[in-house]
Amino acid sequence: MKTSRKLTAALLASSLVIGAAGCGKANTGGGRTTEAGGADATTPAAAVTTTLDPNKEIDLEVNYDEMADIEEVDSGNEAGAGKLYESGKPAGAIHALCWFDFHNVAPEKNIAELFAERFGGTVDTEIVSSLEITDRLGVLMASGNSPDIMRYDAGFFPSYFINNRFMALDDWLDKDSPTWSDMDEVIERYAYNGKHYYFPYGMTATEYGVTYSAAQLEENGIADPMDLYFSGEWTWDAFEDIVLKWKDFNPEKYPISWPGALGVQVAATTGTPAIEFDGKNIVNNMKSPNVMRAMEFIEKLYREDCFWEGWHGPDGLDSWLGTLFFIMPLDWALPCGQEIWFKNNFEGEIKTVPMPRDPASDTYYMYGATSGYVVPSGALNPQGATAFILASRMWNTDPDVVEAEREEKLYNGGYYYIKCPECKHQFDSERDEVGATCPECGQPRRAKWKLTYTEEQMQVYDDLLDPSKFTFVFDAHYGFGSDLNQLMEDIFNGPITEGDSYNHILTENYNIVETSLDEYRALLSAS
Repeated sequence: MKTSRKLTAALLASSLVIGAAGCGKANTGGGRTTEAGGADATTPAAAVTTTLDPNKEIDLEVNYDEMADIEEVDSGNEAGAGKLYESGKPAGAIHALCWFDFHNVAPEKNIAELFAERFGGTVDTEIVSSLEITDRLGVLMASGNSPDIMRYDAGFFPSYFINNRFMALDDWLDKDSPTWSDMDEVIERYAYNGKHYYFPYGMTATEYGVTYSAAQLEENGIADPMDLYFSGEWTWDAFEDIVLKWKDFNPEKYPISWPGALGVQVAATTGTPAIEFDGKNIVNNMKSPNVMRAMEFIEKLYREDCFWEGWHGPDGLDSWLGTLFFIMPLDWALPCGQEIWFKNNFEGEIKTVPMPRDPASDTYYMYGATSGYVVPSGALNPQGATAFILASRMWNTDPDVVEAEREEKLYNGGYYYIKCPECKHQFDSERDEVGATCPECGQPRRAKWKLTYTEEQMQVYDDLLDPSKFTFVFDAHYGFGSDLNQLMEDIFNGPITEGDSYNHILTENYNIVETSLDEYRALLSAS
């Protein structure tokens, strides 16, 4: 395969965090963590090298230690805790293992503030390349220094649960409490052997979608996907019509920049996951009529020369100048586009819409993903890790917190660094009137990029979390080890990277997929 391997190693794990912090290069090493094997205990994972932000000295700084100086945790913050959780006890320091700093990206930085304020906890992060993070986890576990918390990754389930890499949390968190009531069915989807290892704080409405510059369509008189979405006409057919029209106006360019998981994402819109796992049974749907039909649609787009070969992420100006649609995680592509537009003083709006609906279905299906954290086996501070998970749930559900986050996203006024770039005078707020100046030295305030939603964009995000409008499809194909994950990526990407038919590629590899899945079926039967 020509491109799928580097796509797998360049996208998902880092992409979900870059957008929230901006679109810089500091979060290096991207890639979805799917390694299910053991770690090399003699070679620690290399740390990620980060670039210092030249604007840090004029940016907002948070003193987490000072914020965490509380004597006792209010019982109201502990709703949803289990019988092993010690009520009232401050969380203390926890150690996170991740490919980014929990204090530098959202939502972790927001959760970390709640964790300090409400639970008396602080968090430090050991940063490693996301491609090496699972090996590093093995090293730490073998040495008796397990981290306390990790961000959940699709590659963990079910392989890492089966291999006892994480703690069952049933005694630390109370699944039956009102705190978790609306996530009960989702938590059950991640159950293994009757235990619950993962309590996601919420659904991820933004796992994949279509992000674009509206000006590129407007200048060519082509329909806007967001208008089509709200009118109920945003389907595969409408998507194809737009990319072909745009290509006619831009024959030297390719309308689609795509990820390694494109085939699985399109298949999900039919309501059918490629690999289905219910905690007991593994079902391979790769030959199902719906999946075959989704791949035929991708093959058709390939024949129409719609895909930009190679990796072109939304974090580069050249990428935006060379394509129309980024089929990427929305929480990465939208901020990247907005930040690039801000830094280059471009006019026009960056928009993002859900994946187009299957025209053969009246139900709008979407690939289902969750956000949350897991606690490695042997964690030294499971009490603190549990408190961090409770803080994450609070961030996602507390009405005051949710409203503040929403208001911040909708704010589109003047937004600036907190300190004067000249004399370092500290302002009361990052917000101000456009063109504001420093009262000490008279220098203009330095404008700062922030992610901003229009009311229309916010409605799209709200819709994605509305079960009356979208039905999530849970696909477990990432979670059976890196070798099988890579093989499946190659199969689903083959029509684009090799120009071969999905049916032919699948026929050659189906038995290999089944043999790999049979190994996990045997483990499930034994357990």
